[in-house]
Amino acid sequence: MKKILLSCCLVLAIAFSGCSSDDSGGNNSVVTAKIGGVDYIFNTVNVDQETYTEGDYTYTDVIVTASINNSPDRRISFVIEEGVVGLEASWYFAYFNNEMAHPKMDDFQMSVTENTGNKIVGTFAGQVQADAEPFNIIPVQNGTFTIRY
Repeated sequence: MKKILLSCCLVLAIAFSGCSSDDSGGNNSVVTAKIGGVDYIFNTVNVDQETYTEGDYTYTDVIVTASINNSPDRRISFVIEEGVVGLEASWYFAYFNNEMAHPKMDDFQMSVTENTGNKIVGTFAGQVQADAEPFNIIPVQNGTFTIRY
């Protein structure tokens, strides 16, 4: 009986030693930014992936939606091509305030510095503009993101 108990403990110890605190998941992901002069921490992060094929080229978009404490009132959404770094990695960014979309303007820049297939890190800044009246322009500063999926 002692041998069986010892064997079970050994198996459990080996199983748990394979786990790491850096496992993928939204609880390790965060997006921060100063929007309209107010600092926000978007701590509920959802990630989806869509794979596309155009001719001989296949690519995967990583679609990130981040909110504050899982509330839909304020959220950020952006798309990054998996595996691509630099200023050309993202083609979409929008800030949502009470369902009013504020897509990025021409001066907006998102720089992806790490894109490993399960982790994306980068920065963003520029201006966003409401897509309906009164077409408010809002500055976005000091944006950062660390996404694990």
